Amino acid sequence: MKFIKRLLLLALLLLLVAVFYNYPKLNIISGYAAKNMASSVFVAERSIESVTQNDNNVPLIELADTEVNPDNNVASASVFGLMTREAVYRKGLGCVLINDDYDPNEVPPSPKRAFATNTLAFPYGDGEPRDSIFENVNYGLLQKTMDSAFARPATQKTRSVLVVYKDHILAERYANEISKETPVLGWSMTKSVLATLFGILEYQEKIDIATYRPFVPPIRLSKNSKD
Repeated sequence: MKFIKRLLLLALLLLLVAVFYNYPKLNIISGYAAKNMASSVFVAERSIESVTQNDNNVPLIELADTEVNPDNNVASASVFGLMTREAVYRKGLGCVLINDDYDPNEVPPSPKRAFATNTLAFPYGDGEPRDSIFENVNYGLLQKTMDSAFARPATQKTRSVLVVYKDHILAERYANEISKETPVLGWSMTKSVLATLFGILEYQEKIDIATYRPFVPPIRLSKNSKD
């Protein structure tokens, strides 16, 4: 009898230790689930069912219960009712996880973006890609490769595949609810593109990343100026 009591006590202690060390992970799980759901629904305009079945059903993240409030542009998630996190969509700014300091009545400034379009073919514009045939390309093998990329959607979770060769699009395919206009997570690719854009803007003297302020050209006084 004493052995059973000691065994139960040990099991209880191990459970408490496991909860103590894993409880902070719930914050990451619910935070990711809420943010990904908000971005996918409010920015990419995908359905809640698709995101739940194809995006948030990965290990650990699938433990989160996610809800979407379209009236308030909010997605929330929790794990077994614990560590609830919310992500809110703001027009022009995208989605962000919020904390207790968030004021829903505060209207943040929204950027005024200018979108330049042209009819040039890929990769120089938004026009239709050029239709070209390359003798050194095995199009049959390319087709099989494209098929294999989408063969196991439950595990591969392929969103899109684009094959480019010598500035020509050889193959292009998207998963359900995804098109070439759908915003998708770029992960580290997004960081690389964003860093490049910041470099271009600084080269054009439109920003100054050293001071985190818009670039202000120096004032040059003429030789005849008295001030």
